[in-house]
Parts: sequence; C-alpha cells; structure tokens
Amino acid sequence: MSAIVCANHRERPAIGYCAGCGKALCSDCIVRLSAGNYCQVCAETPDHRPPAARRRAGRMWVWIGLAVLLTMAVLASRVF
Repeated sequence: MSAIVCANHRERPAIGYCAGCGKALCSDCIVRLSAGNYCQVCAETPDHRPPAARRRAGRMWVWIGLAVLLTMAVLASRVF
C-alpha cells in the first residue's frame, strides 16, 4: 500500500490535509492555525478558502439568476 504524499513535495509523506481546499500536506507545507490546518494559500485568505472556489460559487449565482429571469420572462409572455 502506498502512503499519501504531499501535494507540493511528492517525495514527502503527508501528515494532514488543508481544511480549506483538501490538499495533502507535509510538515513543511502545513500551516497550523487555531481554526485548523491549512495550506499557505488558504491560510492567507480571510475566510481560509481557496480563491478559485469562491469565484466559481459567484458564477453559480449568476447562472441561477439568469435562469430565474428567463423563467419569469417565459411565464409572463404566456400570461399576457
């Protein structure tokens, strides 16, 4: 069975996971905060989440909003 390795250092075994993005981290990469263990990128963000995940969530709300507006337009065209 192979051991889980660090996402940044493939030759080192992982000792934990980032609570923000889930990356496996070695002892050199792990940043221990009172809220948990994080990678350097997630530790530096205010909400301890990876920046890319936040952008994707924002896009999702745009698509939901467009779908709601389209649905309302279709319903309004059938009523009037």
